[in-house]
Amino acid sequence: MSEFFNLEKLLTFFNYIFWFFMLNIFFSILNIPVILFFLFVGLSNITTYLPLFLVSLIPFGASFTALLYCMRKLVKYKDLDLFSDFLKGLKYNWKQSTLMWCGELFLIFLLSFNLRIFSTVYYSLPLTCVFIVLMVLTLLTTTYIFVLISRFSMSSMDILRASVILTFTKPVVSIGNIVIFLFSLMLFEISPGTTVIFMASIVSYLIMFLNKNLLESLETKSSQA
Repeated sequence: MSEFFNLEKLLTFFNYIFWFFMLNIFFSILNIPVILFFLFVGLSNITTYLPLFLVSLIPFGASFTALLYCMRKLVKYKDLDLFSDFLKGLKYNWKQSTLMWCGELFLIFLLSFNLRIFSTVYYSLPLTCVFIVLMVLTLLTTTYIFVLISRFSMSSMDILRASVILTFTKPVVSIGNIVIFLFSLMLFEISPGTTVIFMASIVSYLIMFLNKNLLESLETKSSQA
């Protein structure tokens, strides 16, 4: 009996590896533009070619939301219909996630431009600090936007409003979301060859796991409304 349970756990483990690997492949295919940017322009030249980099990031919004859609099912049900669920995540959310992501990319461009102006050309410490704070808040809010789109059918304005509120009312989760991204980047620096195979899947899984209780709370409130 114990051998059966050990075999079942082993099969589950390999299922997770397969799901993570394949989802990362799907994500990478949809993000070929930014991969080409890294290959031919380079990570070190992002600030120099920021507009091109931001344009190459456009497919990221819909593809990452689809990953979160799949990982929510994996966290909640411990099971996944790989191809069907990923396609559902794209089909249901690609328009809203892409439009909102494009708006965020434009905002990031404006904040970066102003930050560069007031930190170099027309130096102003107060304005530099203001734009840094706005940039950080934008990044904190972005994760919630993707998480909420992947789970709820809400208007873009409601998504944005809820994301801003959660950024301030759930500081531990907000910081945790950013730490996950930073930790994944650190791992990528240490071992890029291995990390890149699973990085997007691991990041999306950890984010949905971290936001599990929050989503359950929001689902309960939504059902009672």
